[in-house]
Amino acid sequence: MGKVLTTCFRFNMDNPEHAKAWDYLHNYDKDKIKSTNVAAITAVNDYFDRMGRLADDPYFETRQREERFVEQIVSEVGKAFIAEMPKFLASLMLSLNSSYPVQFNEIRAVPMGTMDGRGYAEDDRTSKLAPTSATEGLKTSDEDDYSGIDFDFIGG
Repeated sequence: MGKVLTTCFRFNMDNPEHAKAWDYLHNYDKDKIKSTNVAAITAVNDYFDRMGRLADDPYFETRQREERFVEQIVSEVGKAFIAEMPKFLASLMLSLNSSYPVQFNEIRAVPMGTMDGRGYAEDDRTSKLAPTSATEGLKTSDEDDYSGIDFDFIGG
């Protein structure tokens, strides 16, 4: 065993800070802390390390508080985002469905023998007006306007 030094502490039980320290040293969780020596050594080292950081950086405590505050905000926003996601996805799905309207053509009697190349009855009035494909005239995904949505929350 190396060099071992001993020191004594005095606790004035009339002083609330001293009484609190005494209480901590004598009522600690023995599963987490090995001994009062370990607790005292850790406390002294943390105290003086913190004092050194404060001397080097006077805004150290302020920055720590700000970081805790930002972590709380991010956590709460994340919880709110997760809670609102089902509603957002449902509205998104509804808006996608509503952007592709279903077109119904009028059913008319057509004289026999007038068929187009696909085997459908042809009517001179509607063949020039009707679109040639089911998606013609509809807005494509390339033309969708997402400029009002802030996608910064995705992380990109």
